[in-house]
Amino acid sequence: MKILTPAKITPLLYILRKRNDGFHELFMNMVPVSLFDTLKFSHNNEDELNFRINGATFYGDLEDNLVVKAINLFQRVTGKKANFDVFLDKHIPSGAGLGGGSSNAAGTLRALNYIFRETPESEGLLSSKMLFEIALELGSDVPFFLNPSPCEILGRGERIFPLKEYPKFFVIIIKPTLSISTSLAYKKCKPKEYITFPKVRTFYDLKHHMKNQFEITLLPDYPVLSKMKTLLLENGAFGALVSGSGSAVFGVFKEKKLQNQALKNMSCLHIGKIYSCETLSEHYYY
Repeated sequence: MKILTPAKITPLLYILRKRNDGFHELFMNMVPVSLFDTLKFSHNNEDELNFRINGATFYGDLEDNLVVKAINLFQRVTGKKANFDVFLDKHIPSGAGLGGGSSNAAGTLRALNYIFRETPESEGLLSSKMLFEIALELGSDVPFFLNPSPCEILGRGERIFPLKEYPKFFVIIIKPTLSISTSLAYKKCKPKEYITFPKVRTFYDLKHHMKNQFEITLLPDYPVLSKMKTLLLENGAFGALVSGSGSAVFGVFKEKKLQNQALKNMSCLHIGKIYSCETLSEHYYY
């Protein structure tokens, strides 16, 4: 079985306060984009899991990789034995705020749930509710990636509301050579309570309400992020933000031709890795 797992961007991200459980209360708009990792699952006769990764260097024990964590948790909950060769081909950069690891974990859960379904007509072995609970145990962003579509997200990531009217747009993502630790970004962030939040339904809404509260502390610490935002705006983006906790910066384009021209202009600048993609109204793993 082969699946594609998408990246995400966050056109709105408000950090409201630190919770008693150690997580932060958030308000976000999270949107999947057409930048994908590939996961392949095939049965083996070795009575064990064999996991390989290409396109990224994973430091530390492979048991700490979110794909392996997802498999181990699924086995523990279901009692099933996942005797698979699993190959992860990485294209989504790590340490970028694009949710690549969370997407890999969610895609793994969806794939296993489908592979181990009891009948060909069944949607999966576990209910959607149980799969959601497992996903949340793996990470705050993982539940979103179970059914990726533009969503309004509250809490630590557990309250998810699809946004059916969200505008579609084109995106250029720049990943500089530096990476940013999510945990460190949260330690340094400056929460602020808000009572109301913008509703994004049009390009006008998007242009006037794009916000990432992480930028308050990230931009002074990493001046290159401000330079990349300026570069995107100078090349036709109608908005640019750091994605999540960084370090990737994305620019939003209303027209494909503007995106293409910006990509052409910036490709020779050696500012980092550049990715051209677009938002997804929905994504299916199989």
